[in-house]
Amino acid sequence: MKNKLLSGTFWMMLGSIFSRVLGIIYLIPWLMMIGSASDQNAAQAIFNAAYTPYALFLTLGVAGFPTAIARQVAEYNGQNRFKDSLYVFKYGLLFMLFTGSLCGLLLYFFAPMIAQRSAVVSTEVATTAIRVMVPTLVILPPMSMIRGFYQGNSDMRPMGISQLWEQLIRVIFILTATYWIMIVQKGSYIKAVNYSTFATFVGGIASYIYLLSYARKQMGQYRQLYHESLPVQKLDVFTIFKNIFKEALPFIYVGSAITVYQFIDQLTFKDIMVDLTGLDSLQAQNLYTYFSANPSKITTVVISLTIAISESSLPLLATLAKKHDKKQIGRTIAQNIELMLTTLLPSSLLLAILAWEVNGVFFPFSQLGAHLLAYALVTSIVLAVFTDLFTVIQSLGNHRLAVRYLTLGIFLKLALQVPFTYLWGAYGALSATALSFLLISIGVYGQIKLRYLQKGQLRNVKLIVVINLLVALTALLTNELIKLVYIPENKIMAFLYAAIFGGAFLLLYIFLLDKSGIFKEIFGFKVTLSSKGKH
Repeated sequence: MKNKLLSGTFWMMLGSIFSRVLGIIYLIPWLMMIGSASDQNAAQAIFNAAYTPYALFLTLGVAGFPTAIARQVAEYNGQNRFKDSLYVFKYGLLFMLFTGSLCGLLLYFFAPMIAQRSAVVSTEVATTAIRVMVPTLVILPPMSMIRGFYQGNSDMRPMGISQLWEQLIRVIFILTATYWIMIVQKGSYIKAVNYSTFATFVGGIASYIYLLSYARKQMGQYRQLYHESLPVQKLDVFTIFKNIFKEALPFIYVGSAITVYQFIDQLTFKDIMVDLTGLDSLQAQNLYTYFSANPSKITTVVISLTIAISESSLPLLATLAKKHDKKQIGRTIAQNIELMLTTLLPSSLLLAILAWEVNGVFFPFSQLGAHLLAYALVTSIVLAVFTDLFTVIQSLGNHRLAVRYLTLGIFLKLALQVPFTYLWGAYGALSATALSFLLISIGVYGQIKLRYLQKGQLRNVKLIVVINLLVALTALLTNELIKLVYIPENKIMAFLYAAIFGGAFLLLYIFLLDKSGIFKEIFGFKVTLSSKGKH
């Protein structure tokens, strides 16, 4: 059982991590084929204007059903009721097809309104890009239900591998189509962007093919479970789905928070900058690309990888909550927070210091773009802390608390958006997001500390923060001194500089963690290989 759990965790992590890394690496050749820096900025703005509402509508279309169905299937299988799990799964597929189609129609209908408010020059171009995402929105919710069925059968392998296939085929299609349009046909980057957004549909089909072929291979096992299963009981599918909704909606609401904030930026930024500050549409589009479209590709990876590592302890919280083991809950939360900060702070701060190089590797070299990327990376620390703390509180069953605080946060974002953006432009929009997330995170942390944490359980946090600030300050000063004599100005040199510089200071960070004893306390072993280190 333990081996199966470890195998499942491996495939889930592999699928998630590889998909996200591949989802940013492809940008380098894609943007190079798009053409000039101005065309690259426009392409990123159009792509993001389509992808953010698509991601939000997809979240609504899936509505947490796959995870809930997975739990339902696992529960029925544990009672030798495989026929019941199939019964619920079939109705779930139909329901997901309905919600996907409904959300697709809504996205198609609202596309012109979303495009008009987005920070793009051409409403017509953005409308087309958004509508190209509609077919994907229809097919992905049922596919997520199939993944949930496998998960409910304690088989994580197809979930992880299907994610890999989906992203790999998507990227291959994007690069092939863009090469054909831009290099062979000498066509328009707008057409290349439309084909790139349509690639999500092609990737979805590839994932379907893998999932269905895997089901065919497992058919013998499923037939055996079916024949050995107890007869189908009289199930009230309406009641089951209603309960799933009640359970899933808080997770969906909180899980879509960052996308909701990005959507607020997309719908308000252009109007504020054009109507209140006198900026023209092209300048607003470029600024939106610099502070939202480009940085979100980097920050999403940082946040998701950090959370993927720290969330390894979260399933235990749900079990401990049922046992009412307050002391052990506190220890687990403390370990979770320490692990999260240990991985989050160095990745965010070192990337922020190397913002010129990181921005230049993936996007056109730009001083403003680098500054906004650095600021976005620093503020992403708050976003990651929010995600982790709210996941903790929900794992402990405090859904109403999480929903109340997030609702307050959204109102804070809306209240701060206009004055902050008017005063500080793109920095203001990022600050409005960071401040609202920070305030509600402090509120939720206060509740966690009051209810679960005991004195001394977070004793390592101050030292972790001090070590990170020391390494970051040393790295910043060193980087500034080097920049007096050398600044990398092409992608290869920028990559080499970032890899060597970042690697060196990452080793320094690990060394300081090891010498302070934090590394052993968090990860369970020392880095040094001396005889003392082994004991």
